[in-house]
Amino acid sequence: LKEGGTGTASESEEQPSGRPHMYESGTPNTVGIAGLGAGVRYLMSRTLADTQTHKKTLVDHLLDGLAAIPGVTVYGPKDRTRRLSVVPFNIEGWSPDEVGAVLDQAFDIKVRTGLHCAPAAHKVIGTYPHGSVRASVGCFNTLTEIDFLLSALKKIAGTGPSRLAADKAQSSPTTAH
Repeated sequence: LKEGGTGTASESEEQPSGRPHMYESGTPNTVGIAGLGAGVRYLMSRTLADTQTHKKTLVDHLLDGLAAIPGVTVYGPKDRTRRLSVVPFNIEGWSPDEVGAVLDQAFDIKVRTGLHCAPAAHKVIGTYPHGSVRASVGCFNTLTEIDFLLSALKKIAGTGPSRLAADKAQSSPTTAH
């Protein structure tokens, strides 16, 4: 594709007046169009029920795993039929931002932390002003990825920030013995 500027007449400073060219400024987002096509083909190859069942399996596995980790509090409905595929939680002794940073830097796991643009909701669930850690499960996630997240969270919860600080102080070259 050789386009740009006005889309079909890149040498012109004027936008074309005829349809459809008057609506096609600049270079088409070819990568975006291809990605949209691939996404639609994928979604058309699965039923909505398949996708929902897969996500429910993953969320249930995540919730069961979180419940088994001492010091983890999960927020949201206890009735799993009322849950969505976002799971907010906190780890006792850790701020949400600390958990998110460790997951990112040590395990390359991306979560969202804080108030999630909903401070009023966090006031209701009792996590204001720090918020929570939010793991989101999607149709492309796998049980292996959920297990990896749970393994990382077990390590974080078992270590605790005070233990991390002590380990850091012992290994610091400026620590006097």
